[in-house]
Amino acid sequence: MDKPMTCPVAHVPASELLSRDFARCPFPKLAELQKDAPVHQVENMPWYLVTRYDICAQVLRDTETFSSEHDDFGPALKAIGIAPDAATVAKMQAMGGARGNMVGTIPHRDPPTQTRLRNLVVEAVTKRFGNWEQFIEDQCAKLVKVFDGRKEVDLVKEVGAPLPIAVIADILNIQDYVPKIKDWSNAVSKTSGRYPEPQDWEDQARAMAEQRVLFTAELRKRLANPSDDLTGLLAEAIREATAPGADEEGLDFEEAVELMTVILLGGNETTTQMFGSIFYYLATEPDLLDRIRADERVIDKVIEEGLRLATPVFTMMRFCKRDGEIAGVKIPKGSIVSVCFNQANRDPNVFKEPDSFDLTRTNPRRHFAFGKGIHMCPGAALARLEGHIWLRQMSEKVKRVTLADADAVRYDAASLAVRGMTSLRVNYELLESAHATARKAG
Repeated sequence: MDKPMTCPVAHVPASELLSRDFARCPFPKLAELQKDAPVHQVENMPWYLVTRYDICAQVLRDTETFSSEHDDFGPALKAIGIAPDAATVAKMQAMGGARGNMVGTIPHRDPPTQTRLRNLVVEAVTKRFGNWEQFIEDQCAKLVKVFDGRKEVDLVKEVGAPLPIAVIADILNIQDYVPKIKDWSNAVSKTSGRYPEPQDWEDQARAMAEQRVLFTAELRKRLANPSDDLTGLLAEAIREATAPGADEEGLDFEEAVELMTVILLGGNETTTQMFGSIFYYLATEPDLLDRIRADERVIDKVIEEGLRLATPVFTMMRFCKRDGEIAGVKIPKGSIVSVCFNQANRDPNVFKEPDSFDLTRTNPRRHFAFGKGIHMCPGAALARLEGHIWLRQMSEKVKRVTLADADAVRYDAASLAVRGMTSLRVNYELLESAHATARKAG
C-alpha cells in the first residue's frame, strides 16, 4: 500500500495570506505554490490550499468529503482566526444578525437542500430573463453619459458598481433601497478572507439585520399581493409549499429571506468585480475598443478573459467532513480546504501563457469565475449580459481609455475571498473628438 505523501507547508504564512497587501497582488506567490505542489498546508493549521485546476475540480466534485456547510467547522475557523468570539456573537445575536455569514444560503449548503434551493432560483431567473435586457440597455444608456464633458472617470465607482446595483434592485423590485445596497454589500464582505475586527462583525450583523427586515416586509407584501418580479416569484414558491398536499421540499419563508440576501450580494458585488477586471484590460490592452467596434463578437471574448484573469470570488472554502485525500495527501476530518479559483484560472497546464490577456484562446469559458458543477452561479448569464451591453454601448462612444496615473487602480476592499477593486480612474478620448481632430488635420 502506498504511503501517504507528506503535505508541503506553504511558504506564505496565514498572516500574509489574509492581509490586504497580499490580496492586491497574490499571483506571483500563488504561482510558486502551484508549481511546487498540488496542495499545501498553511503553517500547522487545519487549513489547506489547492491551486491547480484539476485538483480544484476534484475538490468541487467530491461534495461527500468536501462540504460547503459550515456547521461543524467552528474549531477550524477559530484556529485560523476568522471566526467571531463569543462576546461578538452575542452582540450579533442582539442586533438580529447572528446569521451574518449566510450559512443557510445556496453557496453554503450541500445537496439535496442546495439542489432544491438552486433550482428554485434558476427557475425564477429563467422566467424573467428576457425582461431585463431592455432595462440593462436603458441603464447603460444613462451611465455612458458619464463621459460627457469630463477628462477623467472612475469606471468602478461610476459604472461598475451602479449598473449591477440598479439591475439587481429592479429584478427584486426594491428600487427604493438602492442607496443602501452598496453599503450592505461592503459590510457583508468585510469579514470574508481576512482577519476581521469585532467592529467588522458588528457592521456585518447590522447590515444583515436591516436586509432581513426589508426582505421580510417585501415577501409579506407579495404574499398579500402577488407580483411577477423575482421577489414575487419567491413568494409564489412559498405559497405553493404551504398549499394543501404540497411537497415537503418546498420553499419556506426563512429560506426565501436567506435567498434574497445572497441574490442581492451575488447580483451586485461579484458583477462589480467582473467589471473592474474588464475595465483594467480596456485601459491597458492597446486598441481593444477598436477591436470591439470592428467585430461585436470580440466582446464575449473580452468578458471571458477578464473573468479568467481576475475571478470575482478569489477563493472558496470547503470543509472536510470525513478523512479525505487530495493528490495523495491525507486531509484530516475537520480541516478547511481553500479552492483557489483565481490561481486555478492561471494554471499553465490548462491555459497557455496563463498571465497573458489573450483573445485567441480556444477554451475561453473553461475558467472557474462562476464556479463549477452544482455551485455554478445561477446569475452567470445575467452578468455576461450586463457586460456585453455595456461594452457595446461604451465602444460606440469612447475611442480609447488609459489609466489616469500610477494610483489609478485601488483594491481597498481586497481579501483572499473577494479581491475587491474599489476604484479604477481613467482618462479617455471620445470617438467624436477623435473624428473632429482627424477632420482638422485633413
